[in-house]
Amino acid sequence: MTMKKMKQWTVITLVFLLMFALSACAGGNEKPAASNSGAEGNDGKQPVEETNKPTEETPEEETKINLAGREILFSAWWDGTPNAETPEGEAALQRQKEVEEKYNVKIKYVNQDYHQTAEKLSSTVMAGKPFADVVLVPDYLIAGLLAGGYFTALDDFMDVRAESKLPDAVIEAGSYHTSKTYGFNRSLALFDNTGLYYNKRIFEEAGLPSPTEVQKQGTWTWDTFIDYAKKLTLDTNGDGKQDQWGIAAAPNVLGLSLIYSNDTMAYDEKESKFLLDSPNAIEGLDMMNKLYNEFKVVKRNEGNDWEDPAKYFKEGKTAMYPGGIWEAGSRFQNQMKDEYVFVHFPKGPKADNFKVGMSQFHMSFIPKGVENPKVVYKIWEELQDWNVEESDRVWAETYFLDEDSVNSALETLTMMEFGRYNAYNFEENFNPLANDIAAGKITAATGVAQIMPVLQAKVEKFQQEAKE
Repeated sequence: MTMKKMKQWTVITLVFLLMFALSACAGGNEKPAASNSGAEGNDGKQPVEETNKPTEETPEEETKINLAGREILFSAWWDGTPNAETPEGEAALQRQKEVEEKYNVKIKYVNQDYHQTAEKLSSTVMAGKPFADVVLVPDYLIAGLLAGGYFTALDDFMDVRAESKLPDAVIEAGSYHTSKTYGFNRSLALFDNTGLYYNKRIFEEAGLPSPTEVQKQGTWTWDTFIDYAKKLTLDTNGDGKQDQWGIAAAPNVLGLSLIYSNDTMAYDEKESKFLLDSPNAIEGLDMMNKLYNEFKVVKRNEGNDWEDPAKYFKEGKTAMYPGGIWEAGSRFQNQMKDEYVFVHFPKGPKADNFKVGMSQFHMSFIPKGVENPKVVYKIWEELQDWNVEESDRVWAETYFLDEDSVNSALETLTMMEFGRYNAYNFEENFNPLANDIAAGKITAATGVAQIMPVLQAKVEKFQQEAKE
């Protein structure tokens, strides 16, 4: 057995022992929480049988819940069935087997189309038969479904902080600034976080201290970033034509990176207000204008803002690329001859610390009308690998080539600030503005002044419709 498998079996054993110890303790003085959960939401359609109830003679026995062979369905926009050919999948299947035996259920996975999730969930909830017991919902659909009352709050059947394993950050994110928690995940999503990639070869050939070095020294700021971008934008073969640039980026990605790194957000969730007209945000967009039009250090895209920047970086034409952690595996690993390294996006003049602005967070929900929701939640919880710190590190080590990149990626989890605006189709207005600023067609202040009323009107309309 490999060291990796030994660690996973150790975690499984510890989780099993912990569950046994907790249930034994609960049986000593009062009825265990599992017994209470069996009656939650039960309208007689699906009987929940409790067997082997603890007696005075055997207080250590666990009250067992029997769902009589019921299928428990988990929905995502992929097939969530664990892959038995991987160590992670093997461990997941073992957890699934234990859960199926413990509750007398059959776990199945639904592959639901990403964009049709809202329609499928709302129609089946209204019909009284939710299509799945736990649904992973795309971020941009969550606000509308939440406002429509299609989700069951975890607080309706348990004390979330006391009875669940959810981290406080997830509980807070899943509340959406209400008094209850609706969404849940085992952790914040590492792969959704962002930073800056750089080409190691280009920096070494230029004889410049790497961004990793200056980040450690505490001088990884806009000033250093601009200085590097200027020095690394040049004609490398002497033919009189520029063939290497400091930066490759989509204008909207670069613009938001500069806004967040200057200690502000594009959208304030708590206040339901866009912040693009704040001084810090305007300063960030002004800097984007300078990078394109004054310093001329950004390679302009040739028609595809999504594909072109990553393509230029992979081809070794650009030194730096702002992007998501997920791109290491999907876009760069084994796809470029040069070594890529990951650091934080440099700090702006108004920032004391690095910041990762998080505009989305896909979360799982229990649809309204699901029977025995507390049991369903506990089944979900017991299927998870709660050794999150180790699994995040394993994931990062899989896609990053050096320890410094791994550590930078993991550090982003402590830098996140949520500003989820996807329900308002933010990109419809911001992306054209970012393109116009990059093209030198408009100033940041003028462009923001034009779109701010439109953006805020979207928020107000959405909230008004949600009340009706």
